[in-house]
Order: sequence, then structure tokens, then C-alpha cells
Amino acid sequence: MRSFPLHLLGKFFAVLTLLSFFLPWVRFSPSALKKNTLELVRSREDGPSFFEKLVWMRGAEWPEMWADPADGFSGFQLAFGAASGTQRAKMQSELASIVLDKRENRPLLGWLLLIPVLVGMGWLGLLLRRGPAIVMALIAVGLLGMYGVLRLKMAEGYSDRLIAQIQLGVGWWGALYGMLGLAFVCLIFLGRVRGRGDGD
Repeated sequence: MRSFPLHLLGKFFAVLTLLSFFLPWVRFSPSALKKNTLELVRSREDGPSFFEKLVWMRGAEWPEMWADPADGFSGFQLAFGAASGTQRAKMQSELASIVLDKRENRPLLGWLLLIPVLVGMGWLGLLLRRGPAIVMALIAVGLLGMYGVLRLKMAEGYSDRLIAQIQLGVGWWGALYGMLGLAFVCLIFLGRVRGRGDGD
């Protein structure tokens, strides 16, 4: 029972990530051109810290997230849009290519489906009284890996995103921080399982 609050926290992060996967991730915002130009100049003069690149959002990204939270393409749409030939799918792919720093080729975004798969595995692991250590480790590593890849690609493509007037929505940040939170919960459970095993 001591881990009950931790189970609830893990389930919260799992639900947050899954919901965010279906909420808007990226949107095209021509009205942000002037603001983005100023931000581009500022970012080149005063580069982001390591914390802003890999952990927290930059100062301009917080108000940007709430500018039009209901507009944009979700992670689910981006994942399936790459395999479609419609005009909307083409726009989705172009938006994602800028955000994820793949400008040369149309991005293959099916790998984004690993997010709900890993989260689903994490949910099942939380339902078990003692989740297998190897499963919890794989989930944690997978979630941290996805988080790291998305954050690094976003940081590398930051200038391109500003020039293209593309903004990140609530779904993007919710998915990122949900994955990060669930990964740490899995690591804590992994540590407890290993601790009990060492004590046996």
C-alpha cells in the first residue's frame, strides 16, 4: 500500500501522455511572424541553456502553447499522415519535418506510435503488484529515449520552426512531460523491485 500514491502518479502521467497524443502538437501561425523574428534574433544573441533545451520550455514557448490550443495537428495525425497522399497529410508532414528537423525528405513518422505502445505497457506494469524488472526497465528506457529524441530534434530545428511560423501546442508538451514523468515512476518501481530482490 505504500506505493499506492506512486501508482496513481504513474497512471496520471500515462493518461496525460495518451490524451496529449490526440491533442494538437503543431500548428501553422502566420500571425506569429513578427514575434518569431524577434525571438529568432534574441535566441541567436543569447542561446538557450541546457535546461531549456532538454528539460523545460523556453520563455517564448509558454505563451505560444496557449495562443490557440485547439488548433493544429495531433501526434496521432502526424503518425498516420506520413503514409497518406492527401493535401492535408502533405501539410502535416511538412510541419513535422520542420519541427523534427528532417527538412530533406518527407518524414516517416510511424515511429511516433511507439509512444502509446510504451505508455500502454507502462499502464499494464502499474496494474501488476510487482511488475517484472526487465519490463519496467525497458519501458523507462524507451520513454526516456523518445523524450530525448523529440527534445533534441526540436532544439536543433528551433530556428527553422520560427522562420516557418510553426508553433508547438499543448499536446506536444503534455506528451513530452507525461513520458518523462512516467519514465521516472517506472525507474522508482524498478529500484524498489531490485531493492526487494537484494534483500531476499
